[in-house]
Amino acid sequence: MSLKVMYYYLFYKFYKLFEAFKTTRWLTDTKAIIVVMSIEIWILFSLNCYYDVLSHKRGQLNFISIKVLVPFILLLIIKWFAFWRDDRWKDYVKEFDKWPEEKNNKGGWIVAGITLFFFANLLFSLYLDPPPGGWKQ
Repeated sequence: MSLKVMYYYLFYKFYKLFEAFKTTRWLTDTKAIIVVMSIEIWILFSLNCYYDVLSHKRGQLNFISIKVLVPFILLLIIKWFAFWRDDRWKDYVKEFDKWPEEKNNKGGWIVAGITLFFFANLLFSLYLDPPPGGWKQ
């Protein structure tokens, strides 16, 4: 399975999760894109924390800085090509819907595990690189 197909499958599982909630079926594709982008931001933020720890520097992240805006804009460009430019993602949703239930269930557990792993990775990186002054406020 290619990286592109895995990326669309990650989107698909969150898309189906939001489709399962009957009361919030509007903009399910946008919600799934936001969740996928959140996971990508977790990854980038934790990489920044690891960089700070390994380089022994205390970098500050300001939203209006090259260090934040460039990756954010790159993520938006990827989302535009993958989801907003055309409706190619709908073909992937139809294809994944045809998969056997057992394969989709296994894929769902893998997606949940990957999501939990990246969230735990974010928490661990924040533990290694606490904000100036520590966590007590």
